[in-house]
Amino acid sequence: MRHVFAKLALSALALALTSAAQAQIYADFTVSHGSTPLGTFRAKLEYQKAPRTCANFIGLATGRRPWIKVSSGQIMENKPYYNGLTFHRLIHNFMIQGGSPNGLGTDGPGYVIQDEYDATLRHSGRYFLSMAKSNLPGTGGSQFFITFEPSPSLDDKHSVFGEVIEGKAVIDAFTNAANFPTDRTAAGAAPGDPAYSDKPVTPIKMDSVVISGLGLESFDLDNPALGLPVITRTPLVGTRNNANKTFAVTFERGFQTEHLITYSTDLQNWTYLRNIRSADTVEDFTYTMTGVTFPRFYAASARIDYGFLPNPPSAFLPAGSQLRLLDRSGKAMTLVSNGTGGGTWNHSNGSSGNLTSLTTADGSVSTGFFSNASSSAHLFPLAQVNATFSSAAGPDAWTSLGLILSFHSAKTGWVEGSAVKGSGSVAVQQSFAITP
Repeated sequence: MRHVFAKLALSALALALTSAAQAQIYADFTVSHGSTPLGTFRAKLEYQKAPRTCANFIGLATGRRPWIKVSSGQIMENKPYYNGLTFHRLIHNFMIQGGSPNGLGTDGPGYVIQDEYDATLRHSGRYFLSMAKSNLPGTGGSQFFITFEPSPSLDDKHSVFGEVIEGKAVIDAFTNAANFPTDRTAAGAAPGDPAYSDKPVTPIKMDSVVISGLGLESFDLDNPALGLPVITRTPLVGTRNNANKTFAVTFERGFQTEHLITYSTDLQNWTYLRNIRSADTVEDFTYTMTGVTFPRFYAASARIDYGFLPNPPSAFLPAGSQLRLLDRSGKAMTLVSNGTGGGTWNHSNGSSGNLTSLTTADGSVSTGFFSNASSSAHLFPLAQVNATFSSAAGPDAWTSLGLILSFHSAKTGWVEGSAVKGSGSVAVQQSFAITP
């Protein structure tokens, strides 16, 4: 009987392992160096732990997700995004980065997505795929990097979403500066020299990125709960005033949307002009372009809907409210507002004290619009908190805090910032919750 139970247990384990293997999703990258094929490496995508990030990546890679050619404003549909793009940045003892259509690292798919963190997804060694972004939360879109070494400082700041599991030799080869020189290494320049961008001298290209795996069938890339922007076209009504050399476009400005305005003089070639970030809905909004002297002039607009993002109120920490910061070890620091620019603090270790200052700022107003030279949609869910402690606070002896809060719901989200500790500062990358 004991042997029967043992066999049943082994059968159940084998079935579980088989089911887990069958539910995987993979990305196969076929790459080349100039005209030299380098082969293919396979990454397992952590779609169950990083569903938003993986849905975005898979949607772009397969062409199932629309994206915007930012230089022209053209909405690209059913067109795989990554095929033909380069790895534009290579630091041989750190990582390799790609996913920028212009090859400079300054663009993306025309929209941004919120960050996504799982406690088990760490930059713990070589071969991990993670999202690139600026120094602000929620600024990633399509650019990603693959690690060459453990990089714990990136944990909970960049979204890990996969790991290379086959073809690792391709990744290993990129660490060789002699075989894959960059503008920096070829010039013998120092790591911090801003005159160099770490761009490979000979392009390293993603010839194709192919998504496969049995988990793909059941993974709903269009689930609204993923919180991905929706891209559509904005109907425009144009009015030209030759005497004033202006061209005005009237359209419905949407709630928490960005309208990417482009223009053309021949309906063939389109040029990016402006991003209109709209906080609220206005039915007949007019935007006027000046200095229009072309014989023919046309305008178009792509619309990116971020209406699902929580936008905190301007007074998100009124008197009596508490901002609780929770780190991965379970330690909590709570700031309590008095509503007049100060308050108190307490820590889960039992210590407490006063705040000599506590100030807040909302990242985006709830009405009006902003005209920008590039996207600023990442500001919708952001807020800022600065605090000064009357004395060294908590077990880490913080004396002040400077935090950017990214709201993932009305009262919770993720913090990126720093704390002053003694004569230096430390990164603060934690979850937060506001009560009541």
